Amino acid sequence: MTRPDGSATTVREHAGVMTHNSYGKSRVRLTKVTRHKDRHEFKEILVDIQLEGDFDPCYIEGDNKLVVATDSMRNTIYVLAANHALEDIESFGKTVAEHFVKTYEQVRMCTVHLAEELWQRITVDGKPHTHAFVGASDEKHSAAAIATAELTKIESGIDGLRLVKTTDSEFWGFVRDKYTTLPEVKDRIFGTAASVHWQYQSDPLHYQRAYDDVRKAVLEVFATHHSLGVQHTIYEIGQVALERVPEISEITITMPNEHRIVFNLQPLGLENKNEVFVTTDEPFGLISATIKRQG
Repeated sequence: MTRPDGSATTVREHAGVMTHNSYGKSRVRLTKVTRHKDRHEFKEILVDIQLEGDFDPCYIEGDNKLVVATDSMRNTIYVLAANHALEDIESFGKTVAEHFVKTYEQVRMCTVHLAEELWQRITVDGKPHTHAFVGASDEKHSAAAIATAELTKIESGIDGLRLVKTTDSEFWGFVRDKYTTLPEVKDRIFGTAASVHWQYQSDPLHYQRAYDDVRKAVLEVFATHHSLGVQHTIYEIGQVALERVPEISEITITMPNEHRIVFNLQPLGLENKNEVFVTTDEPFGLISATIKRQG
């Protein structure tokens, strides 16, 4: 066996068979400013690309003639961004993913993950500023685009959405046995950092509007739902999101239960009137469910 440059390679018996491979470029940071006459739009996105296809020779033989360099992938993101309105990250992810499967015959599948930093306009004298922004904490708008020659699938998501409510949350009636020390509560703090991801049964007219509607449903249900447990609230969020956004086929909601534990002030001669708590970050309960549209 010879390498592409004509030099010989050592032939040996293979102990294993490669069943899957992929490669790509990760954590490509993109900033785009769209300069309208009356305002500027500001987008910052983190992009990951993974390709799958006819790449076995570069692993097995070191033959790179079909390899699209990851440096070229990075450059492609910036070129495509220059020619894209970037009104939402879903449509941009779709453009990137379809570019690779349409441009290179050896690419059978391209998966693009995107995470958008959420910048909000600064308010000055009661009006949104035209070109100044403030960061919106750790929350991210996420998306994924998976393209093959036959079709492209889009997923949208919300990550790191920090939520807390100080009442209207209970947890009782669970299994009690010799391992149980947790007291039942009829009034507790409910805190979480929610992740919500959904798939589409049809393309919405506006991905950003669908995202906004799902996010609004999460916030409204969390605030107004009388929760008998994290699971109870998750299910209700899923139902409302499916009702409000008909393009969604299924939605997955994950909520870590971030505990606030009542601090015992009695040894210090004080009564805790359900006002002073110890915030803990681990261990924590992790609750998740997928709700799929019927029919």
